[in-house]
Amino acid sequence: MAGAPGRAAAQADADAVRTPTVTRLVQTFTGLEARLDASSREHDAAALDRLLLADFELRNAARAGVPLPRAEFMQQMLARPAAPPRIEQMAVHDLGAVAVVSFVSRPADDAASLFVVDVWGRTGDDWRLQVRYVGPGGALAAQPPAPMPRAGGDLPKKY
Repeated sequence: MAGAPGRAAAQADADAVRTPTVTRLVQTFTGLEARLDASSREHDAAALDRLLLADFELRNAARAGVPLPRAEFMQQMLARPAAPPRIEQMAVHDLGAVAVVSFVSRPADDAASLFVVDVWGRTGDDWRLQVRYVGPGGALAAQPPAPMPRAGGDLPKKY
């Protein structure tokens, strides 16, 4: 069977576990997310304060129209249990003075994972978290969303 060894080698390459390349930006924001988490686990309000912009807010997919203000976010972060979540599948989009960082947060207690989108603003040489969006991650998030209603009703179909 000619070509079989070539196909076997190609299949072995396809089956091999690929290690994603970590970019400089992913390293930078992984460090910032770790500092954010460490400041909450160590109950260090001053360190947490330095990482958040003054107008920070949290937007939760379950209550999208009701943002959680900075003070309440800090209170909740400082009251969290000590086990840090795992951050996976991070992507960073550098827009100059703003960076949009998305990742999956997997709690250490195997609770449901979250999909997080953080918007970081550059202030001088530092980055500060401006807004955080969270929603369900994992299998729950993999379900397709319901179709969005269109303004003015559905468009007529063309045949």
